[in-house]
Order: sequence, then structure tokens, then C-alpha cells
Amino acid sequence: MGIRGNTIHFRVVLTGIPPTGSGWTAIGFGNSMFSGLDVIVVRVVNGRIIVTDEFVRGFQSPVVDRQNNVQVYGLRYENGVVVASFSRSVFSTEQMDANLSGCSPWKFSVGLNRMSPQGHLFHHSQTPVHRVVCINQCTV
Repeated sequence: MGIRGNTIHFRVVLTGIPPTGSGWTAIGFGNSMFSGLDVIVVRVVNGRIIVTDEFVRGFQSPVVDRQNNVQVYGLRYENGVVVASFSRSVFSTEQMDANLSGCSPWKFSVGLNRMSPQGHLFHHSQTPVHRVVCINQCTV
């Protein structure tokens, strides 16, 4: 992860994913699922990679944002390794998107988690890693 101007660049790498593997991982922005999280979800469906901008509150599947603020610029699945490269603005005008300037709590899902054949997320299998990220200290 790094920042250039007002854009945050992400690179998610998952290893050991079988060719028919399906599941999800995500990066969440906000205090908790109870208060609501702005979420970037990376889905893997039989070797296909999909990155979406979503919002989740409570223990339910997230909802895709009305306005997608995530720009995908690289997706690769090769020899069991999934790589998704994407960006989003530090600032957002959409109501459900978090402002990422300064220091804010981020949640990182661990590994590939289960989902339904329709792509609906099941609860993460491990507790996400919680970190306070100070975006003004990150550079590309």
C-alpha cells in the first residue's frame, strides 16, 4: 500500500489458491461492523477476480456502494497466486465511504474466506487484523 497525491494504492496478494478456489478477502475502514465499515472486497470465483466497493453494518453481507470509488488496474491469477492492484481516493464524496486522511482504523481480512456460489460473503473464518493507519506517513 502507498499513497501518491490524494490516491491510495493497494496490492492484495493471496497464495495457495487452487484453480477452482472461491472466496473473499477485504480491507475495511472504520471502527467496527456494528457502527458500519466502508469495505473493499476482493472475490475469487474459479480463477476470476472481482474487486468491489461496499458497505457493511452488523453481521450481514455487505451491500455494493451506489458509486464505485475503487479503480482496478491489475488482476492476476497464476500458479495459485492471486494479485489484485487497485486504488481509491483518500477523500470521498459518497455517504458510505470513509475519509481516509490522517489516522483511522483499518481492518484486514486474513486469507480467503467462504462465500456462497452467488458471491454472498459468509462470516470471516479468522478475526481480521485491526490497525490504525496514518495515511500521511505512507508513500509510493
